[in-house]
Amino acid sequence: MSGESLYDIILTAQKILERYPLCDHCLGRQFAKKGIEMTNKERGHAIKVFLNMKLYDDYRNGRINKERLRSLAINSGKPVSSLYEKLYGEKIAEAPCYICGGKINEKLYDELAEKAAALLKKVNVYKFLIGVSIPQEIVLREIEVSSFSGLEYSESIKNEIKREVGKRIMKFYGLEPDFDKPEAVVVIDYETLGLRLEINPLLFEGKYWKRGRNISHTIWTTREGVNLYPYSLQEFFNDRLKEIFDAEEVVIHASGREDVDARMLGTGRPLVIEIKNPRFRYVDLDLVNELLKGTLIEAVIHGESSRSRIAYLKGEASKKKKLYKVLIMTENPINRRQLDEIEKYFTNREIRQLTPLRILRRKKEHLRRRKVYFMKTRRLVDNVFEALIYCDGGLYVKELVHGDQGRTAPSISDILGVQAYPLELDVLVVEQE
Repeated sequence: MSGESLYDIILTAQKILERYPLCDHCLGRQFAKKGIEMTNKERGHAIKVFLNMKLYDDYRNGRINKERLRSLAINSGKPVSSLYEKLYGEKIAEAPCYICGGKINEKLYDELAEKAAALLKKVNVYKFLIGVSIPQEIVLREIEVSSFSGLEYSESIKNEIKREVGKRIMKFYGLEPDFDKPEAVVVIDYETLGLRLEINPLLFEGKYWKRGRNISHTIWTTREGVNLYPYSLQEFFNDRLKEIFDAEEVVIHASGREDVDARMLGTGRPLVIEIKNPRFRYVDLDLVNELLKGTLIEAVIHGESSRSRIAYLKGEASKKKKLYKVLIMTENPINRRQLDEIEKYFTNREIRQLTPLRILRRKKEHLRRRKVYFMKTRRLVDNVFEALIYCDGGLYVKELVHGDQGRTAPSISDILGVQAYPLELDVLVVEQE
């Protein structure tokens, strides 16, 4: 329906109220886009006032009988019920609202706003959203009334509650609704009127360096609960940040990961730090960066991040090119000519790798193709040399050295004609963008 006159609105309201008892709020929501600077309660009450005037005119001109007026009075409540009582001298019991059951009122909104604001301030949240959990039964009733009326501009009870409670929190408690990046969501359970707080995590963009070996990414434990490695990156970030943010947990999302025995040097590895359920959000980043300075592990935070950034780091960014330094030992002595040979051979060379035997128990068999762009070598002693390897992300560098029993081809061992073993591995560069 569009372009209705005020009289059309009154007729539609009468049609609805002849069938359904509705409070001012729930009637007003049926006409949510009619009029501005009004709440649904004000809109619903105004429509009932005009309906009251129409019904009195109908009574005076014999267009409505007692039973029909009585039915409308029961379903409408005041002022129509007052009109009926005045005309016929009979008291009537108003029916509870078909949609909300009489639950919705201004006092309820004030109480919910007060409780929500207290919850938010308790965890130092200033940017919020309101969510509402509505029983399916209420939703179905709303749909039923809207379908019967044929109106195209009704509003849901959920939206009204969110708006009215949110407005009060902003007006009376100085907190700010944020529809894009709320710090927390207060979820109102319509059935119990209980409140639940969902604190959104803090996400920070940064990078880390790992200058020690045998430091795992996360905590590895045996079935007996014994840690396999003395320390992990996960523990480092939890130890440094959990308490200052009064958080439940600190989780890191990195652009790939190096082996436990490999170091991350040079440019550092990009990551997003996720502070879960923080009860204190506003910490000076300079202070945070001081806390993230360490001897074996160090990190730096540049600013805020996002979920889309995490997806990028774990997806496209993990395939970015990387520069490795590998210390390699061979079974037999090698000479400079052989090293020149592998440098030449591993220029823009495609490498085919089946899932390495060392991780096959936890990853499916898969053939991947990656490229080595260049290799530079430096002979240290007869059977030890150092190699700089610039390659695609996702290339298993250790397997590139020893060949993994033929599962990686070609390998350095293949081209040298002698078995080679990686002794130490360092990541020097992880391309950023």
